[in-house]
Amino acid sequence: MADPFLDARIGDQPVPFTAVEIPALEEGPAGWKERAQYVALRTAVAGWGVLPAGFSRSFSRGLARFLPSLDQRHARGARDFIETAFPGYSEQQVRDLVQAAYGHLMDVSLRADGLRRKMIGKRVGDFFELEFCAAARELFENRGHGKGVLGLSAHLGWWEITANVINPLGLGPICAITKPPKNAFLTRYMVRSRALMGGALCLPRHGAMRALPTLLRAGATVQLLVDQRAHRRFVEAPFFGRKASCDRTLGVLARRVPQPILVYACLGTDDPERFRFVAPKVIDPAEFEGLTASQITTRANQEIESLIRMAPEQYLWLHDRFRDRPVSEPTPQPALP
Repeated sequence: MADPFLDARIGDQPVPFTAVEIPALEEGPAGWKERAQYVALRTAVAGWGVLPAGFSRSFSRGLARFLPSLDQRHARGARDFIETAFPGYSEQQVRDLVQAAYGHLMDVSLRADGLRRKMIGKRVGDFFELEFCAAARELFENRGHGKGVLGLSAHLGWWEITANVINPLGLGPICAITKPPKNAFLTRYMVRSRALMGGALCLPRHGAMRALPTLLRAGATVQLLVDQRAHRRFVEAPFFGRKASCDRTLGVLARRVPQPILVYACLGTDDPERFRFVAPKVIDPAEFEGLTASQITTRANQEIESLIRMAPEQYLWLHDRFRDRPVSEPTPQPALP
């Protein structure tokens, strides 16, 4: 039997959403240097977009062999992160995964914009395979039961194009908290390209927490990538068994505006233009009743860890996740119901 989700069309118009005013991103400098950077980047991405996808992937993987030695600070952080997550890995396996992280990041950075453009007006099934758990399928079929949805994911796979499958399947608009580049031209381009191609609506970090509850009550899906080290107003929770400074957004929102939490990821396949959109879990907000923000974050981290283990070679290990956290530091485990 044909799956109607696969016949949904990926739109090329902004998702109509006027119930809530979307705060604007703060723009950085807009001088001649920033304009030159913008032109150079747009030219590089446009030129790269006309190359065969297989060549792009091969080139990124080839160049990634040299990047760890050129970027030793991030490579050291990645090795520490991987050894924490997979303590049984050999030195060669760790090196291979660090290299894979560089190659995958390059591939996503160079091809995501072109992929979004190529998807306009096409069927979801032309690019995506859908792997839903029963609760996730019900959530999509009933469009979130008329409520907003919290989307829980990580910098895994092709996180830049997840909105292009979630929106046409009925859970849009997607709202994502974004750290804008320090370049006004790039910021404007990022906002325009993501919105016009059926992607995410960008929210600034400063002020997002005031807007998010209203957005959720109005029926939006809030995309949360909460796998990186938080700098301010964080909560402590274990991540791969090691104490980490974690973003508190999910813990706060889950208590303030209880909504279904969709756990998902968009993973690459052997075919560079085919992707697996997996949604293995929907967390009922009732499961978080009476829990602290730290306990909610602990549960969320467990789901993120499971996602990462699906395709560790597609994860952004280059983030220095445990800076200032010694390996020997004991990790208290908050009690869960």
